[in-house]
Amino acid sequence: MTSSASPAQAGAGLRRAALSRDLGEFLIELSIGVHRFSMYPPNHPSLGPVVENVVVHLASLFEGREKLSIGVANRQLVIEGVSTDKKHPVLSDLARRLHDQQLGAVSFKFGVRAQDVEGLLRTLAASADEDGIPLGMLGEAMPTWAHIQLHALGYEGLELRESTTAETGVGEVGQLWIGLAQAALSGRGGSEVDAEGRLTNPEAYNPRVLAAEIGAEGKDEAYDQVITGYLRQLTGQLKGAKGGEAERVRGQVGELIEEMDEATLQRLVKMGGDMNARQEFVLETNQSLAVDAVVKVVKAAANASGQNISTSMTRLLSKLSAHSESGPHRVRSQANSALRENVEELMEDWKLKDPNPEHYTRVLDTMAHAAPVFEMRNLGGANPGAALGDGPIEREEELPGPLRVVYMALEVDAWGETVKTAVYDLVQLGLTGKMLVAIEEAPPGNALATRIRDYLTEPEQIVRFLSGDVVDAFALSRLVREMGETAIDPLLDVMAVSESRAVRRAVFDTLVELGSAVGDEAARRLAEDDRWFVQRNLIALLARLPEIPANVKVMSFLSNPEPRVRREALPLAFRVPAARDRALGLGLVDEDERVCRMALHEVRETVPKALLPTLINRVVKAEKRSEDLRVMAIRSLGGVTSSLARDGLLEITTAGKSMLGKVKLAEASLLVIAALKVLASDWGSDSEARGVVDAARKSKDKVLQRAVLTGGS
Repeated sequence: MTSSASPAQAGAGLRRAALSRDLGEFLIELSIGVHRFSMYPPNHPSLGPVVENVVVHLASLFEGREKLSIGVANRQLVIEGVSTDKKHPVLSDLARRLHDQQLGAVSFKFGVRAQDVEGLLRTLAASADEDGIPLGMLGEAMPTWAHIQLHALGYEGLELRESTTAETGVGEVGQLWIGLAQAALSGRGGSEVDAEGRLTNPEAYNPRVLAAEIGAEGKDEAYDQVITGYLRQLTGQLKGAKGGEAERVRGQVGELIEEMDEATLQRLVKMGGDMNARQEFVLETNQSLAVDAVVKVVKAAANASGQNISTSMTRLLSKLSAHSESGPHRVRSQANSALRENVEELMEDWKLKDPNPEHYTRVLDTMAHAAPVFEMRNLGGANPGAALGDGPIEREEELPGPLRVVYMALEVDAWGETVKTAVYDLVQLGLTGKMLVAIEEAPPGNALATRIRDYLTEPEQIVRFLSGDVVDAFALSRLVREMGETAIDPLLDVMAVSESRAVRRAVFDTLVELGSAVGDEAARRLAEDDRWFVQRNLIALLARLPEIPANVKVMSFLSNPEPRVRREALPLAFRVPAARDRALGLGLVDEDERVCRMALHEVRETVPKALLPTLINRVVKAEKRSEDLRVMAIRSLGGVTSSLARDGLLEITTAGKSMLGKVKLAEASLLVIAALKVLASDWGSDSEARGVVDAARKSKDKVLQRAVLTGGS
């Protein structure tokens, strides 16, 4: 397998790993918040909005997460395995502040409150002076909050200073290696660090020591974020780098990867982001490290993506790696180039399904070198998803052995044990799509094509086809098109038992495309199967069908003890007109905040009159609810003309009366601000409400003044 493309060209088709828009906006709001708190005195009106912005962004991010960690890597932040651009002025400033405070990471847990965010911003804004102690060095005295945690870097004085090579004798890759050692050994104490912040024990730089520490038990997500961030930066910087320091660090990073156990490396690669980010990491490793490390990273990336590299490819890469290390000089150079070219091609077409069961390996090896016995067909063209690779097959030698057998049998329209075994193997190997193309190209009336088609569309065969960890979407679509409604039962069976999320997702989408025909059988299974995860998936499926079967008792699932079932059942109940208001009521009182939030979204336009007391008493006034959820409920009272709404808002915004009988306002909070805005906007003609609004307008608290000025006249 050869290629004339350069390493840079080989990876040109992959997009560079980038932060999602939501994560990027959250980091920017957090940085702005720290900056504001460092500029303005306490209680300044500019501080309230930035706290609210951070809380709102966190609430949005936690709709699909339970925890969010930000790693600190010198001038960059690492979040979900992606490093921010160190040239970004706002984000690099936040990274600098955190790094100066000797912090390795910041973790947020679901349920973050405004007071937690305010405390964090105020703490981070207060930079240590020359004689002060960075936050990371405070030990047990480090500030803590209910749902936010700061993680110390762990080494006294050891930091990645912005020093030049002339000042320290260490260049950028050397600084990154020091930072990786610092992050890897965080928590082991600072006894090995001198007054200048250098490690006094040379063993601390030993890749074997670092690998053992990184692989030790008890490492959390924030720790992995930082390690992954440094590895990504190092492989990026070493790509094309030359010189003594670059070669030294290249060897250290390569040895570190080789010393890591497979589970640890796979864990770090997984932390590096989605499939595209892993491909990019593999390509950067391929262009910067020794071949042994490259092969190990390729395997880890495959396992992290739920794939298996074929036995032939593994054998080939291992053989090339051995030749590049110990063969004659000319062979070493050629093997090195061949290995890297093969990795680049593998990354361009990331299809790693194992095509070599043990009992067939020798047969495939023999057939792969046999002379052509029939005219090749073009497997590309109109069906690129079914082709072997990105383009058409031009030589018979490129066909897998079993597929070659099927082509030969189709040509002579013959069936036998050999053909039967080949067909069975192609299904097991995930090559059903290739076989479907072959039988579609057979001449009209070909009996073998009909026989294979009938075999592939048997219910038990589609279950076998979907028994792996990945699914060929092209083949699945073709099979279901052939089977029609007879595919419904086996697809529902697979969705109930498959351990692969990718397979369940593909089956789910296919069932949705089948439409209303799925409804009755899904409803029957829903009534009979009491496994919560099966119920959740079936309810989600029914909610996406054009019609809801009449025999679905959706309300019974709104009291299911598993919140994930209730989360799927609520949107389905909203689609049943007779059940909508009752479902809303159950959603508003649900202890699961995500269910309650879904109900609040549904009432944001119009609150049913009968549910107004529930909304006010069980959400707006409920102190056990999170602050952002109560704010959301208060905002839904906008436009409600009932006195119950007014009284509820007045109760939140007032704290009794003064000795002179004047209204005494409650202290400013997100709840009070939201309630004042609604009162000012909707209750301007009401005497009681007007008294509270006027008091806020005349208040010395600028935040309260701003609330009524933006809420109404």
